[in-house]
Amino acid sequence: MKKIFFFLICSALVCYGCTQKQSHSGENTLSDVEKILGLSICWAEAKYNFVYFDRITFDWDSLYKATIPLVLATKNYFEYYRELIRFVARLQDGHTYVWWDEDRQDYWNNWAHIPVSTRLIDGKMIVTGVHCIELEQVEGVKIGIEVVKINGIDVHEYVSTYVKPYIFSSTEQYLNFIAYGMNAMRGKITEPVRLTFKDENNRVFESNINRILSDEPDFLSDILLLYSESKIFDFSVLENNIGMLKINGFWQENFTSYFDAIYEKILDTDALIIDIRGNPGGNSNNSEYILSHLTNENFQMSAWSSRRYVPALTSWNRRLREWHIGEPWIGQPIKDKPFYSKPVAVLIDESTFSAAEDFCVGFRNMNRGLIIGAPSGGSTGNPIWFRLPGGGTVSFCSKKDTYPDGTEFVGVGILPDIEARESVSSFLSKAKTGIDNSNAARKAIEILKSAIEK
Repeated sequence: MKKIFFFLICSALVCYGCTQKQSHSGENTLSDVEKILGLSICWAEAKYNFVYFDRITFDWDSLYKATIPLVLATKNYFEYYRELIRFVARLQDGHTYVWWDEDRQDYWNNWAHIPVSTRLIDGKMIVTGVHCIELEQVEGVKIGIEVVKINGIDVHEYVSTYVKPYIFSSTEQYLNFIAYGMNAMRGKITEPVRLTFKDENNRVFESNINRILSDEPDFLSDILLLYSESKIFDFSVLENNIGMLKINGFWQENFTSYFDAIYEKILDTDALIIDIRGNPGGNSNNSEYILSHLTNENFQMSAWSSRRYVPALTSWNRRLREWHIGEPWIGQPIKDKPFYSKPVAVLIDESTFSAAEDFCVGFRNMNRGLIIGAPSGGSTGNPIWFRLPGGGTVSFCSKKDTYPDGTEFVGVGILPDIEARESVSSFLSKAKTGIDNSNAARKAIEILKSAIEK
């Protein structure tokens, strides 16, 4: 069973590659007929293909009617797709979304990003990366300071009003991860962002940050390097001979070969931490491959089901939803080499997503160790795609995944056995020393050291 989820990485590429993209020609407007057609595709296909349609707490038809005049009033391609995005985002699912054609010039003119990375930590928008020397040396913008206002508006009010309505998310934790991160600063290339910061000394200052800066690094190359095959795994050995295996994604075709290349080193450790914080998912077969090295017995992965519509039953007023129940997904242990039988712990957070959550389900079913961290993103499944006027697409989650006993984690997240959230102090410690001193990592090391001693 293969499930590929590229939305997050595509968003990252768009976010960081905005100034490198070349201009593309293309009509900037759509006809009224095309506008209605695109909205109608989103509205109609959701009814038949969105697996969580029964969870909607509002009238989908009424929202469709209310959105018609909004899409007709749009003046260009960008405005039109923003309305479609807001419309489909009301379904509140991380694998259900609208994606536009990024080859269009008006997309890049309206969807650029400033060279500052942020994240919600301890309830605050914290600067996690500054990618421009001028901002650091002249403006005083540095890692660890807090963003308190965006364009003069309280940061939480701004994000709730102007960012969150356009985010596709199944959970509040993932919504905050995206809204306070990659999407918060996007906008027109020609319009700078006015940010109000507060540093560690409670000094408040403002900075107008352009979305194009002369010394801006090649973000697109950096992101491609980060997600290249050679960076899928980071492996190191900590004190007490505890291995730390960081898995950055599950999508690469050569995934298994890269894991095989480091497996002998993993076998030499006395315990293992598998860190899938920040892992956006990919191919669930790859997540199963890692798990197959942790046991010598068969193990259960997610159970799944999908909607089934029979018109004849509807004609007989039997409108109860029909379901196709898929075959249980059973993982098998690796053959022809030893399995890793020593203590294991897994680290997760709100950016653990999709196939990375499938990994957690399988790991939990094995009873091989504890999951430590914060609740995961809470979205997995198999998207089904439909083309839209103007070159965009709409995708709906078509598969419902649960634990084998039917317990749901989509819309909830994988709940850790031990909750240990990131803090500003632990984030700054790692930024300064390069050593992961997060609460989750420290807790995992403590538990595994105790297991080794026993």
